[in-house]
Amino acid sequence: MSPKLKSLTIKNFRSIHGQIVVPLDAQVILVHGANGMGKTSILSALELGLTGRIAHLENKSSYRDFLTNFAAHSGSIELVAEHLPQYQGNGKGSLTFSPEVFESNPVLSSSYASFFSERCFLPQGVLGRLLEIYDEQSSNTNSRLTQFVKELLRLDPLDALAEGLSHAFNITRVRKIAPAYKQLEALLENYESQASRLQENIDSAFGAINTRLTRLNDMLSSLTGQPSKLEMGLSVITLRKQLADGQSDEKKLSEAVQNKSQVASLITRLTKLGEESADADIAEKERAEAQLSAEFESWFNGPGSQIGQAVTDLRPYNSELSTSDSDLATVMDEALHWCKSEISRCNRVLEQHTDSNEKLITAQGVVQRASTRIREINELLAAGAIDARTLANALAGIAPHVEANLCPVCSRDYSEVHTQPLTTHIAATIANLTSEAGRLQSLAAERAAENERLTIAQRDLVVAERGTLDSDSVLVWRQRLSTVTSINGRLAELQIESIKGRQIGTALANARREVSEIRKAIHSSATLLPEIQMIVERITKLPTTNFPTLQEGLREAEVIILNRISEIEARLTLRVSLASELDQYERELELHTNRKEQQQKVRSKSDVIKKTMREVGEVRDTAKLVAAAASGVRSGIVRDVFSGSLNTIWRDLFVRLAPSEQFIPQFQLPPHDDGKVEAVLETLHKSGLAGGAPGTMLSQGNLNTAALTLFLALNLSVPSQLPWLVLDDPVQSMDDLHVAQFAALLRTLSKGLGKQLIVAVHERALFDYLTLELSPAFAGDSLVTVEISRNFQGETIADPRFFEFEVDKAVVT
Repeated sequence: MSPKLKSLTIKNFRSIHGQIVVPLDAQVILVHGANGMGKTSILSALELGLTGRIAHLENKSSYRDFLTNFAAHSGSIELVAEHLPQYQGNGKGSLTFSPEVFESNPVLSSSYASFFSERCFLPQGVLGRLLEIYDEQSSNTNSRLTQFVKELLRLDPLDALAEGLSHAFNITRVRKIAPAYKQLEALLENYESQASRLQENIDSAFGAINTRLTRLNDMLSSLTGQPSKLEMGLSVITLRKQLADGQSDEKKLSEAVQNKSQVASLITRLTKLGEESADADIAEKERAEAQLSAEFESWFNGPGSQIGQAVTDLRPYNSELSTSDSDLATVMDEALHWCKSEISRCNRVLEQHTDSNEKLITAQGVVQRASTRIREINELLAAGAIDARTLANALAGIAPHVEANLCPVCSRDYSEVHTQPLTTHIAATIANLTSEAGRLQSLAAERAAENERLTIAQRDLVVAERGTLDSDSVLVWRQRLSTVTSINGRLAELQIESIKGRQIGTALANARREVSEIRKAIHSSATLLPEIQMIVERITKLPTTNFPTLQEGLREAEVIILNRISEIEARLTLRVSLASELDQYERELELHTNRKEQQQKVRSKSDVIKKTMREVGEVRDTAKLVAAAASGVRSGIVRDVFSGSLNTIWRDLFVRLAPSEQFIPQFQLPPHDDGKVEAVLETLHKSGLAGGAPGTMLSQGNLNTAALTLFLALNLSVPSQLPWLVLDDPVQSMDDLHVAQFAALLRTLSKGLGKQLIVAVHERALFDYLTLELSPAFAGDSLVTVEISRNFQGETIADPRFFEFEVDKAVVT
């Protein structure tokens, strides 16, 4: 079955706010909406879901930064297709985006994605580009039409090949693009002088080799004690092996140095042993150690025990105290430091509690007094006039209008009620009301002040309650303070004793170390004599009894060792010098050999260069042939496509949509001697006569028709890889006849060629007409129309309608 698009889900993409689902499960899908509603956004979302990009915007930087609707933070696109072969892609594509993120998993593979963008989708931007090409007058190799043709036919590789090989036609260009060619020409002249200089180097190296051989023979004779006759061509490996066989000197030198060190050590030990009386000192040191040990044990069982008990009593309050019994003084210093900081902390907590408690009592009194006064003021205000000042002002405004005793409000004679004049009564009432208003205003101000005092006191009350401890906590803190203070006092009284204990412990450790060293010296003296006898007899070959003292025997052995070391070092120095001379001989021999090889290479390079120059000429000839072949292939492609399939299909489509137009657009690609491609658009009259450029010969409506039919020709002129056609508002400046022909063409593409069509239009009349013309005409045919609009909240709404084929019962009857 043919691949088919099923559904498209869009969320917050460009002008689409919110989420919409566009059904695509039909042979024809018509999308309608006013300008700005999101028709182009739907088709761009379809291209993104299929290819992962918007092809006609790729050259415009950062278009991905503006894919998200401005009213949202992120968006997504999901596209579902069916019956899609695995080599073309997968059946579901998705894409998520935001101003910071762009992640795509398109439906189509890269090659089919390019085919869709170039041959199956006509966005408004590409249609506009085609119209601009028609209006352009230039027809050179850099015109937009020529570039469009090259992109269409993939001529860039052939152009690059022909352009790159054009340098082969001129030797000056060859030297410019290949500097090595000119260098070869210069090298050919230079090699003879190099050969002469190399011969001089060979003669010099041969003389140095003979001098080196003379020195090697002299040194080898001194080393072996026999005459040496080394000659050029000697085996360096054999001579080095002979030198390596004499490595016993290194071993002898190592033994001699070791013997020298051992004799020097024995002399030092013998001298030191004679200066010390270890047996006399050991008894005195041991007595001192025993006395110090008894003193330390007495201190440890007395003051030390008290210090340990105090630290033990303190450990429930600080479990991190050290537990070392051997250094109670250090533990005591740590405990005293902690006690001091803990006593300060307890005092701060209790002082804060006392201060907060006092503030709490004060705040409670202020709250009580302020609340009582506010109630009293409220009662006084409730008993007073509600608005005495306003009433007094009103009466003062009426007073000037009183005539005699007649009331201006009720027109009643006041003398009937009272003997006092009405004006006097009004003046007295105004005075009373004014006095009452002043008193009420004063009470209101006092109430505001009391309310502020109450608020401040309530805030202070909350703060004080937070800093106040309950009775159990106060008791715990006071008990902790009392206990820690008591232990701190006990430790302070024992601080002098702890210093004394530390001093006794230090003296005891020093005494024990001295006793240990003396015992080691006594043991060493017992083993010293056998060692001296053994090394003296081994080196001098004489017993120690032949020498007046052991010291003289060791001195004689030391002299013999030093002489032996000097002799061995002289032989080793000669071996090193001989190895160095041998290295120099190898380097000089290698230099002589290299110079001879270089001379041979220089003599052969002139022949190589000549051969290379001949090969360069052959390559130039081949390049000329390839360049000519590339130009021929390019011309063949252009001629076959534009004079054949593309121009033919374009002409048929244009004539079908604009049958009354006398001038038909087509491509003219004239060949040139230099192989350049220059694309030219022209028109051809139905009589066969040539016309002008399309922009001058066709109306605006037919220009739109020409652009549209060119895109359709591009799709139909190649084997169909994807059965989809997507058109974004293709009908522009067309009259009713063009529209009718366009609808018939769409019907042919859909129902005759099996293309799945997706068309977006903005005109209601055109949308209704296409809905009627493209409605299902046979079983299995289908149509979906989608209306795009927005609700009152600004969210996009997609309203689909599904049309299936129904048998006309009246016709059947």
